[in-house]
Amino acid sequence: MDISVIGAGGIGSNFVRSVAPAISTGSLVESLGGANLMIFDSDSVEEKNLRLGQRFGHGDLGLSKVEAIKRSILAFEGDLLSVVAYEHDIRGAGDIQKSDVVVVCVDNMHARRIVHSLDVPWLDLRCSGDGYVAIDHRVEASVVSSLSNDSVHSHSCQLEGWESGFLQAGFLAAAAHGYQWLIAIMRQLSGFERAVLPEPRSTSVTFGTLGKLPMSEEM
Repeated sequence: MDISVIGAGGIGSNFVRSVAPAISTGSLVESLGGANLMIFDSDSVEEKNLRLGQRFGHGDLGLSKVEAIKRSILAFEGDLLSVVAYEHDIRGAGDIQKSDVVVVCVDNMHARRIVHSLDVPWLDLRCSGDGYVAIDHRVEASVVSSLSNDSVHSHSCQLEGWESGFLQAGFLAAAAHGYQWLIAIMRQLSGFERAVLPEPRSTSVTFGTLGKLPMSEEM
């Protein structure tokens, strides 16, 4: 099973480091023939990333983010899990054409729209302050489009004034949603009929669920 993760910043670094142990062993990943985890990001680790809740340490400074994450989960690689670090951004669908599942964790509308066009299960996670928005392949196409044009706020994860703890909570909450979503998708693909995906929604750690996104009737 080929899993692509686009973006290795606040959401992506927390998501990958939490999910790697879960997909490195066990009957679920065995039933899918193992997992090939592909991580895409062109950025390098900077000092500011360490204080903004991204899962890097001082020893990672200067490394590409994807290489730093790959090193951090090296112990979980084995017969059932391989990790590939791509030090570039997604420019077209061909970059991720092998993917069975895609998780978007990057603040880039172009990359998001590329993923939205794919005919595979996908999840688009966006963080703002202590909250996040989770959009996936089940959401109505018109809603996905309205949330992904260039006039929409970029949902940057580095909002002024949120650096003192709330921002990190948003990263962790978004990563937890992504973790649950990926495991549920894997269960569905393995044939487990009762697997249930978390609903697409906007959520705040402080205020709870702010709203649910309408899903296509076909789903």
